[in-house]
Amino acid sequence: MGRTAVPPVRQRIVTLSLRLQRQLSDFCLDVDVVCHESVTAIFGTSGAGKTTLLHLVAGLTQPDAGRVELDGRVLYCSTEGTNQPPEARRLGFVFQDDLLFPHLSVDANLRFGYERLARAERRFEPGQIVDLLEIGPLLRRMPQHLSGGERQRVALGRALLSSPRMLLMDEPLASLDQGLKSRIIPYLRHVRADLDIPILYVSHSVAEILELTRQVLVLRRGEVLAHGDFFDVASNPEVLPLLDAYGFENVLPVELIHGSEGAARCGEQLLRIPPCDRPAGTRLFIGVRADDIILAQQRPVGLSVRNALRGTITSISAVGATRLVTVDVGHKLVAKITPEAVDELRLAPGGQTWCLMKTHSLRLGPEID
Repeated sequence: MGRTAVPPVRQRIVTLSLRLQRQLSDFCLDVDVVCHESVTAIFGTSGAGKTTLLHLVAGLTQPDAGRVELDGRVLYCSTEGTNQPPEARRLGFVFQDDLLFPHLSVDANLRFGYERLARAERRFEPGQIVDLLEIGPLLRRMPQHLSGGERQRVALGRALLSSPRMLLMDEPLASLDQGLKSRIIPYLRHVRADLDIPILYVSHSVAEILELTRQVLVLRRGEVLAHGDFFDVASNPEVLPLLDAYGFENVLPVELIHGSEGAARCGEQLLRIPPCDRPAGTRLFIGVRADDIILAQQRPVGLSVRNALRGTITSISAVGATRLVTVDVGHKLVAKITPEAVDELRLAPGGQTWCLMKTHSLRLGPEID
């Protein structure tokens, strides 16, 4: 991207402590976690309480009991009687629907929160955020004349110019196609890396999560099933069916050797990917669904499959009538196969296997800065 670089800030550890209870129509949301990462993804089925949790953190909904603390600052505490209003919490909210003001230009939308801040509270200038998100050419347009991806960048910019202490993002890319998602994800990574603003990020997409963070909080009917590193969480037998239900797409970081020839390096192994016009040395994410990975005892010959990555099996988990096999090829991959295949191939944790992938089954994802 040809953006003007925002001066990088020193990354600090941000602590969000959540101890919340809220009775909903058919279950109780009960969360007790501490998040230390720059981006924490919240994953779960529809109706699990993900959006409600964001609303409780933002102050848009009041808990029945509990405590919300961000970097030592208490935003809500039922025992102390503390309940800061949403505007005092200084949390930026980006929704699935961008909710731009239709009667205001892009420039006026961006400045809406910024101009309501005292000068001493402004962390960023409009020009910085405009450059970071590459929305300079859009400033005079009205929202109805923007594409979906452009609207989401503007909504993100408006949230950033309110100088939030944290961003709360509720499935912000759900309405975009895969191509647009891949264009927006790098901007979110810049927010994480350049602006030192922590993010709580709700998504149903495993690939989207892995392109942003390895930290995930999994909710089921208001209960925290797991919280931590994605692949540790994914080994939980109660979490696996939820991940599988939404289509388990792996994400691998690769480095291009020759883009037009579709040659890339995944760790120390060669990977054939769909050709692209990006230069050698470019680092990007590659997506591949668990269903599209074939496991083999030996490196095959005489097949049209171009990719064979060798790795070590780290776990095998049962999900209904299938098995999810996690393989470390330098980065972790999950393959979905049958129990019969596990038995016939004599697969077991600690054993070696080959992961076979057709080139056309690989999705080119966003670049990695």
